[in-house]
Amino acid sequence: MDQILESILSLIRVNGLLAMFGGGFVEQIIVPIPSPIITMAGGAILVTHNSFSLNTLLEIFTKVSLPYSVGATLGTSLVFFIAYFGGKPIIERFGKYIGVSWKLIEKIRADFKKTINDEIFVFVACIIPVVPVSLVSAFCGGFKFRPAKFYPTIFLALLVRATLLGFIGFQMGEAFTGLAHGLDRIESVMTVAGALVILGFLFVKREKWLKDNS
Repeated sequence: MDQILESILSLIRVNGLLAMFGGGFVEQIIVPIPSPIITMAGGAILVTHNSFSLNTLLEIFTKVSLPYSVGATLGTSLVFFIAYFGGKPIIERFGKYIGVSWKLIEKIRADFKKTINDEIFVFVACIIPVVPVSLVSAFCGGFKFRPAKFYPTIFLALLVRATLLGFIGFQMGEAFTGLAHGLDRIESVMTVAGALVILGFLFVKREKWLKDNS
């Protein structure tokens, strides 16, 4: 985790918006990358304001949320079209490499069909950090969502998700970036503990959610 975090932080410091775009794209293909890290790091590094204001929110949107969401939306295409054209046989054979299974997709569809329609499910599920976006993409592809419906919905959801996580990263500031370097470079140990709790909670809840629904 430390090496992943350090690499992501270095890329964002050097490449800025390009790193946010590329990170969003790669994140949808390489499942082991913890999804909150890229947008939280972007909020901690790229936002220049010291206190929250409308300008801060605008900066989070333009420097973090927008480039990340464009890249992530494009990145979902691989899983979406594999599931769209390959369907159940492809997911059953290769789904383990992207962290999804056809059984899980069918269960989620059955559960959500009882309460809300597919578009709302896609939007809500993508906002929640513990839900892998690759799973939502496979769900949409496997059940033949029209691309004209899939892309706008998932893009808007990723915008909201990235803005929320970018704001959390902004609030943590140096405490978040310092996680890659050790406690000696961080002023507040309690802030670091809070950052670790958030990241750990999101990761554990994601794994538990996948296990409970598999």
